[in-house]
Amino acid sequence: MTDETALIYLETDDEVTSVVRRIRATDAPRVVLVAPGRSRATSSVVALRLLARVGEEADRGLSVVGDALTRSLAVEAGLDAYGSVEDARNAVGATPIEPGSKGAAIHVVRGTPSDDTVATPAWTDADAETRPVAVVPRPAPQSRPAPTSARRARRALPLALLLGGLAALLVGVGVIGAVILPAATVRIVPRSEPIPLVPYDIRIEDPERIAGTASAEATVTATGTYPIQAAATGTVVFLNWNVVDVDVPAGTLVAAGDQAFETTAAVLVTAGSLTPEGTVQAGEGAVEVVAAAVGPAANVPAEAIDQVLSQDVDVRLRGFANNDRRRVVNPAATAGGVDTTGPEFTEDDVSAARAALLESLDEAVAEELAGTETAIFADPAERAEATIDGLDGLAGARDEETAEVSGTLAYERLFVEREEVIDLARERFATDASAVPDGHELLPGTIEVELGETRREGDTLVISVGVRGASTPIIDRSEVMERVQGRSEADAIAALADIGNATVDLWPGWVGEVPGLEWRIDVAIAGEPDRLPGASASDSDGSAAP
Repeated sequence: MTDETALIYLETDDEVTSVVRRIRATDAPRVVLVAPGRSRATSSVVALRLLARVGEEADRGLSVVGDALTRSLAVEAGLDAYGSVEDARNAVGATPIEPGSKGAAIHVVRGTPSDDTVATPAWTDADAETRPVAVVPRPAPQSRPAPTSARRARRALPLALLLGGLAALLVGVGVIGAVILPAATVRIVPRSEPIPLVPYDIRIEDPERIAGTASAEATVTATGTYPIQAAATGTVVFLNWNVVDVDVPAGTLVAAGDQAFETTAAVLVTAGSLTPEGTVQAGEGAVEVVAAAVGPAANVPAEAIDQVLSQDVDVRLRGFANNDRRRVVNPAATAGGVDTTGPEFTEDDVSAARAALLESLDEAVAEELAGTETAIFADPAERAEATIDGLDGLAGARDEETAEVSGTLAYERLFVEREEVIDLARERFATDASAVPDGHELLPGTIEVELGETRREGDTLVISVGVRGASTPIIDRSEVMERVQGRSEADAIAALADIGNATVDLWPGWVGEVPGLEWRIDVAIAGEPDRLPGASASDSDGSAAP
């Protein structure tokens, strides 16, 4: 064994978790576990398989030195096994244990037991595991001084005959004993106990990262209005039938029916003149007018304005009594009178548009992340601010019914695959010695993982999980033997009640108690123990996503 190999000596009460820490603490590429006759860390295939997995993950070549049963379990767990530290030093494998060696077979059968398996002492089911226990051979007698050639010649033949006869006698006795000696098969369905939910925080120090920019557009519709009002305008011509000029002041009222107008400026209307025919030609004066009220009703046609409402002005323009000729006329129609409303964007329109655009951006980010359904994401420590174009100054804008706005939102997310978190939670649970009661071992097939909330601490993801499972008492073959030897079927079953549900088959039928010879007793750990309520037939994939 080179300096690159580390020896770890185990105590009988060493837990798997302490051995895991010692394996990970060593820097040697090869680690040899030296186990006493019984060590809790090497007493089951489950524990040894867990140690093998830890060695593989830590890149350590792991092997075991122990007794025959420990070596058998180690080989079953995929580890190299040696009979002594010297063998391990020389990298010499332990002598394989022949199936036909004298020992009591311990069967581990997974699956629901059938009637055929109960009746057959020799377990041959494809799902069964047989663990033969070797009988340690007696040490060879100490050699004496070599005899002379003559003495060897005289004694060789009688000694050979004696040894041959003795061997034949032993074989005959063994065969007869196997045929006629009473036998018993003890079958145990282990009692399982639920392990309540255990909370853990799974920390992912180097999570995956995804980043990008989402964009979205939205249409804003104006819901407000503003009034649009104007008075009609036009031009009128005053007609003066008087022989003197007439001043018409600004604000003089004229009318077309019930629509009144007023002049916007003062105007001098020249006096009338006599024509060769002896008639009067009216003098004229033009001025602009505006309707007295807003609205389209003041948009009157040409020559509709025919009244001078200001009496003083009208009298002076008439010139003489009983003159019924018109004193005012509008040569063209008046126009521009309106009374309506127009569209206007309000503050509420802008706020609603901003909210709709932010929602669209969030949906766009969700679509970008939709292709990673198997991942667990953490919300950002601080939400990025969206950039929105087109909303500034929109409130109060008029005469447009709609407006187009757009925005962008940068995003960054840390994530980890769900299966990675579930595997880490299972490993944490399997190596947590405090989760499993003393004297019990974990049933891996019952582990369930519930995923809780995910949070971000800097560049680390922290996922809260809850793990539950079930355990079963560790069944020791020698203890089972001691409990049932010499007992009746009913007493033997009662003696094993605290371990699990047991059945005892005695052979032949007239045998009334379990034999005292261990090699005539088969102990079978049968069936898969009761599961927790709701547990599936395989490891749970967990539930509850962020």
